[in-house]
Amino acid sequence: MIMIHGGMLARGRASGRRDEAPPHEVTVGDFAIDATLVTVRAFRDFVARTGYVTTAERIGFGMGSSEGMDDWAWERIPGASWRRPFWEATADTEAFLRDDAPVVMVSWDDATAYCASTGRRLPTEAEWEYAMRAGRSGTRYPWGDDPRRDGKIALNYWQGESHHHNDRDDGWVYVSPVKAYPPNAWGIYDPVGNVWQWTADWYSETTYAETAKPGASRDPRGPSTGTLRVLRGGSWWCGACVCEGNGLFYRGKTRPDAPYDNIGFRCAR
Repeated sequence: MIMIHGGMLARGRASGRRDEAPPHEVTVGDFAIDATLVTVRAFRDFVARTGYVTTAERIGFGMGSSEGMDDWAWERIPGASWRRPFWEATADTEAFLRDDAPVVMVSWDDATAYCASTGRRLPTEAEWEYAMRAGRSGTRYPWGDDPRRDGKIALNYWQGESHHHNDRDDGWVYVSPVKAYPPNAWGIYDPVGNVWQWTADWYSETTYAETAKPGASRDPRGPSTGTLRVLRGGSWWCGACVCEGNGLFYRGKTRPDAPYDNIGFRCAR
C-alpha cells in the first residue's frame, strides 16, 4: 500500500456534467491505498482462503461487452464470473485470465468483502480522487489533459470510432496488466483507465453541492443511503464513442450488486 498524507483536494468543474459541479475544495485526512488494482491472483487467493462466492456466481451471470457490439450494448453472459468474464476464449479475452490482470465482474459487495478480509475497506470518493490526482489539480489525467504522456499512450481506453472495432493503439482490446503503464507521481498504477474502480460512497447527483457547503468539506462522504454506488476512473470500454469516463472528473455509478466485465477495485485503510 501507498501511504498518502492528507491535504486539500480541488474537485469538480463548472463546465462538465451536472453532478461534477460546483468546483470546490475538500480536505482529506491521512490514509493508505493499494498501489495497484486488486489482481486475479489476489482475488483467487482470497476465494481459496475464505470460500467466498461472488454475486455473479450466485445469480448465474455477469454483465459483459466485447468488440463488435454496439456502443451502449451490455448483455448477460450466462455462467460468467470473475473466473471467466467473457463469451468465448480468444487471444484477446485471455488477457482477463492473467494473474496480474485486474479482477473484474466483482460487485461492490464482493469488493467490500475482499477488503474487509484483510482489514481494509474501499476508499471514499474523495480519497480516491485525492490519491489518483497525486497533487495535480484541474486536469483530466494525473499528468495533464492529453492521454499521451511523454509521447506514449498512458492509460488503457477504447480507441475506435465505435465498439465494432478497437484500433488497439494502446496495445489492448480489453484489460491490461496492473503495471502495464507508469504510475502517477505518488506511485499508484492505473489511476485512470483499465477498469472502473468501486468507491465506498453512495451516489447522488448533488453530492458536490452538499460538500461545498460550510462545515461539510472535511473527509466528505456521499449520502447515507442510496441505490447506486460511485465508480471512478473509467475503463477499457470507455472512449470517445461512448463517454468521457476515463479521467478524474467523470463520476460513474451503478448498483452495488452489479458484476460487470469492466469494473474492478482497490482497497484503502
